[in-house]
Amino acid sequence: MNRALRRLLHRPLEGSLEVQPNPFPRQALPDIRLCAVLGTWMEEDIVEATVRNAFAQGVEAVYVVDNASTDATVERAVAAGATLAESFATTEYQERVRILFMNAVVARASLSSGAPHTWWLWLDADEFPEGPDGMTIADYLRTLDRRFRMVGSTYYNHFPGDSPAYIPGYHPLDFQPLCERFWPERARHCGQPHWKHPLQRFDRDGAFLLAMGGFHSATLRTGEALLEPTGGIVTHHIQYREEATTRARLALLCGSARNMQNDTIGNTEMQRRFDSLDAVYAHRWTDVDSLRRRDPVLGVHPEPWPAMASVRRWYTAQDLEAARRRSSDGHATSG
Repeated sequence: MNRALRRLLHRPLEGSLEVQPNPFPRQALPDIRLCAVLGTWMEEDIVEATVRNAFAQGVEAVYVVDNASTDATVERAVAAGATLAESFATTEYQERVRILFMNAVVARASLSSGAPHTWWLWLDADEFPEGPDGMTIADYLRTLDRRFRMVGSTYYNHFPGDSPAYIPGYHPLDFQPLCERFWPERARHCGQPHWKHPLQRFDRDGAFLLAMGGFHSATLRTGEALLEPTGGIVTHHIQYREEATTRARLALLCGSARNMQNDTIGNTEMQRRFDSLDAVYAHRWTDVDSLRRRDPVLGVHPEPWPAMASVRRWYTAQDLEAARRRSSDGHATSG
């Protein structure tokens, strides 16, 4: 265990999550329902794949909460099978407003289903979660004891390598296998190196589990501790896609009043990500901000994801190769 991880594991926790091993024998729930709630803003390049990946992981419905995107985000999400549940407009990015709408969607959809228990997968559009050890998320949830209402995720930041950096509609790992495990030294939410806790269970006869900003944690508002199992799932974070698209989106976010609220509270992550773009696309990994501390610390060490064979895709290898050829032909023509 390296020094940074040892420091992380010995810092005081924020929140009231308790980690326990999955017991044996276990008392599993008789029926597992899994839905997803997806927050979006100007995500037309990635959102189709986000939705399709959720379905590939066993999700039965994806509910989109959109912050008044003016591009084709909503259309592409719906075309991929999602449902637009809410759309709201704000001048600035306001996480408290977004999380309020997403919690409301979870409560409304869970109650209207009539199911006694519904697991929810909370998503940003650049997040591609998967179950552990080659399982889907739905299959993994079926292995858990009923005591657990929260599941954390080990987080991996991915980086573009070869061209193209991404082709819309496909799983990003086919273009960006390079990644680095991410655990911030500035915040902890549980006793494991989890950045987020994106799986949260609604119980019709239990207290409502209220997700907190960024889905990093949740609360019951009753003071009791929530239980999560040892281990959890994996999330692939695809923050850098095709270069021109990524630059345009981050410029729109950081070069206007859109990011003003973050700036006023000292949340500089988006600006620092924007400032690292030249280094990212030039593959100067020692100059890329790791985002692990509040003050910039340069240097990432991406390595290839070792489990590419277990990535669940919704297309064939032939489809992918044809898309790569079309992309290559298009660049050659435009050049």
